[in-house]
Amino acid sequence: MADRLFDLVEREVSRRGGGEAELWVRRARVRRYEARDGGIDAISFSDTLSLGVRVFRNGRMGFSYGFGEGEEDVRQAVGAAIFCADASDRDDAHGLPEDGRDGSPGDGGPREPELYDPSCEGVGEREKADFARELESRALALDPRMKRVRTASLTETVAEERFRNSRGREGAQRGSWYFASVDSVAEEGAEGQTGYGFGFARRFSDLQPGEIAEESGRRALRMLSSRSLPTGRVAAVLENGVAADLLEVLAPSFLAPQVAKGKSMFAGKIGQPVASPLLEVVDDPLDPQGAGATAFDGEGVASRRSVLLRSGTLASFLADSFWGRKLGTGTTASLRRPGPKVPPTVGAAGLRVTAGSRTVGQMLSDLRDGVILRELLGIHTADPVSGDFSVGASGFRFEGGEEKEPVRGFAVSGNVLSLLRDIVAVGDDFRWFGGTGCPSLAVSAVEIGGV
Repeated sequence: MADRLFDLVEREVSRRGGGEAELWVRRARVRRYEARDGGIDAISFSDTLSLGVRVFRNGRMGFSYGFGEGEEDVRQAVGAAIFCADASDRDDAHGLPEDGRDGSPGDGGPREPELYDPSCEGVGEREKADFARELESRALALDPRMKRVRTASLTETVAEERFRNSRGREGAQRGSWYFASVDSVAEEGAEGQTGYGFGFARRFSDLQPGEIAEESGRRALRMLSSRSLPTGRVAAVLENGVAADLLEVLAPSFLAPQVAKGKSMFAGKIGQPVASPLLEVVDDPLDPQGAGATAFDGEGVASRRSVLLRSGTLASFLADSFWGRKLGTGTTASLRRPGPKVPPTVGAAGLRVTAGSRTVGQMLSDLRDGVILRELLGIHTADPVSGDFSVGASGFRFEGGEEKEPVRGFAVSGNVLSLLRDIVAVGDDFRWFGGTGCPSLAVSAVEIGGV
C-alpha cells in the first residue's frame, strides 16, 4: 500500500514542477480501558491512518499531512506540501538523507530493537478490561487506609510505520506496547495523600498488576502524617522519577536547533566538563524498554546510540540531516515525528542517565542526613536556558542514613546545571519513565525553603 501511495506522490510532484519527496504512513490501533468503583467506567477504541508528506525543491522544504489513502487525499497533501515549500525561505541544508540505505541499523551495528510481540493479537477485550478492574481492586485491598482509586487504566497500542523517499530509502517497523497506571488515595483522619503507580511492556503478559497497584498504594500511604522542613541547605537523594523530570528539563539543551539559536545551556561547551564526572547521558532509541524506541528516525536514518555527556563532559548534540549539514556534524538519526499534524523536528527518543552501582540505602548511609526528593511540583517551569528553578516538593527526611518521616509543603530552588555538578553518587535503580530514563541521584546539597 505504501508503494502505491508513494508512486502517486512522485507522479503528483513531477506534474507540479518536480522535486524530491518523502512519504510517511502510520497506522495505529489504540484500546483504552478505565475502571472505577469495581466496574469499567470508560472504554475508548481508535483505529487511525495518517500520512506525512515532505517535498524538497530549490533549497526549500514543505510539509503536509493527511488522514486518508485515496488518490484525492494524497494529491491534496502533496499540493499543500508544495505550496509550503514554494512559500518558504531557501536554505541549501534542506534535503533528504544523502544515501539510499534502508532504515535499519545495518551490517556490523546494533540489532534492531524488538518492538512488536505477535501475542498482542490474541489478547481479548474482556481480558484487558479485567486487568483494569484488577488494578483498582488490588490497590484498595492493600490497606484499610486506601479509600479510593481516582483512575485505574490500561492502554494497548499497536502501530505500523512505513516510509519511502525519492532517493530509494525505504523501511517499515511494527510496535506493540501496553501502559497501565493507578492513581489512588490514602486517608487517615482528615488527611489524604495520593500515589501513582505505572507499568510499561511490549507484551501484555509482562505487566504485573500487583506490582503496579502496590507502587501506587505504597506511595500514597508513605506520605501520610507528613510535615514540613526548616529552611536550609541539605544533602539530597533525587528519586529516579525526580531525576527523570530534571533530565527532561535538560533535553532541549542537547538539540542542535536550540544550540544554533542560542537557547541551549550547553551552547559552545563541547569538550568541556559540565557535570559530575560520575554522570553519563545518552540517547538510546534501541532499548525496547523505552517508550520512544525505534529502528529508524523520522526521515528513515538507522537509529543509533548517541553519547551526549561522557564522564560529565559534553560530547555531542542531537541532529537530523538538516541541522547536521548546518553545523557540520552530520546527522545523529534524531529527527522525530511527534504527531501527524506536526512537522518532523529534532528530538530525543530514549534520553537516559546510565545507571551506577550504589543502592539508595548506600547513598543515604553516605550522606548521613538530608532529604529524599520524591516529587518536584512544576519542574517543567524551570528556565530552559539558564536552568534556574524554584518549585514545591515532597519526600522524606533521613537522619543517620535512615529514612524518617515524610515531608511536604516546602520549596526547592537552585539551578539544574549546579545540581549536575553536585552529584556525588549514581544509583543502580534505573527505570524508564516513558521515553526518559534515570536511576536515583545523590547530590551534596540543595536549597530548601521551609518553615
